Amino acid sequence: MTYYCDPGDVNLDSSYDFDSNIDIDFDLDSNVDIDLDVDTNICVDVDIDGNEASFAIDLQAYGHDTSVDLNLVVATSEGEWSSLTATGYSAAG
Repeated sequence: MTYYCDPGDVNLDSSYDFDSNIDIDFDLDSNVDIDLDVDTNICVDVDIDGNEASFAIDLQAYGHDTSVDLNLVVATSEGEWSSLTATGYSAAG
């Protein structure tokens, strides 16, 4: 069985109504409290029975466009040796 519908015979009445209301309310309260209590007690007891090496550095450069740089390396091997290496510059134009 075959059914045929003439498109001219179709009466289609359609409507679509759409209404949207979006309300977004966003509140953020952030409180951060940090209580840091550091209690350090460092006691270094060194008995020097051997040699000692010490130094003082005072570099000064006067003028405009100054630049300063210090590189410091400290190394120790417990009971064996200790080493301090400092390089740097102070310059002015």
